Amino acid sequence: MVIVGERINTSRKLVNEAVEKRDVAYIQADVKAQAEAGAHFIDVNAGSRHASELADLKWLIEVVEEVVSVRLSLDSSNPETLLAVVGKVRDMPMLNSTTGEKARFEKMIPVIQTRECDIVALCMDDRGIPKLPDQVLENATRLVSDLEKIGVKRERIFLDPLIQAVSVDQKAALNSLEAIARIHRELPGVNTVCGLSNVSFSLPKRHLVNRTFLTLAMRAGLSGAIIDPLDKKIMGALRATNMLLGRDSFCRTYLKSYREGKLED
Repeated sequence: MVIVGERINTSRKLVNEAVEKRDVAYIQADVKAQAEAGAHFIDVNAGSRHASELADLKWLIEVVEEVVSVRLSLDSSNPETLLAVVGKVRDMPMLNSTTGEKARFEKMIPVIQTRECDIVALCMDDRGIPKLPDQVLENATRLVSDLEKIGVKRERIFLDPLIQAVSVDQKAALNSLEAIARIHRELPGVNTVCGLSNVSFSLPKRHLVNRTFLTLAMRAGLSGAIIDPLDKKIMGALRATNMLLGRDSFCRTYLKSYREGKLED
């Protein structure tokens, strides 16, 4: 299960303040904690700071790479920003993200072809966010085809089925689970990834809903999640689910996490 640490995002007040002040110590302490907690990627996102996004993202990359060897997920809605930084990252990055929208996909092609990367591809097109699994799968199939045509290896593609809120549509979670399962069944070799927070939008005890959905999504085949790795409860649920699904030989990872105090029920 690929864990993308979501914490370095300037939409969070303390991170925004740290970036504004160029507080190296704060950022580095946070990313070291994420890496130690089990993150495979550190997501870096300065998109809320529109006027200075590029300069801020360059600074974050340098600061983060000084203290961790974990790969970076470069997170921006601006293809020009991603193009300016993709070649400056030490190790092969993840690009978050492209979509099936024609204009955005075309703008992302130069970024994607700059170097080998993992690609987060949101399963939406010019019709908007899909509501039913059939449309998710249709968009996913087209995205995989288009990405492979420009040289992206299938195993580098992470499809995001775009989780929707169950408070708005009671079948939203079920539809997402079906979409994840069908993507893995009908597009063998690709990965899936998602952020969890949309599923619990406007509900109480959102963390409970999020981690419960995570366990169901893992059973459906989910390959990765964009989460807070410092949340011991969600990490505990993830590790317990991995174990119960037979993906943790002799329960070693679960037991090691217990001994290191990384589990919380």
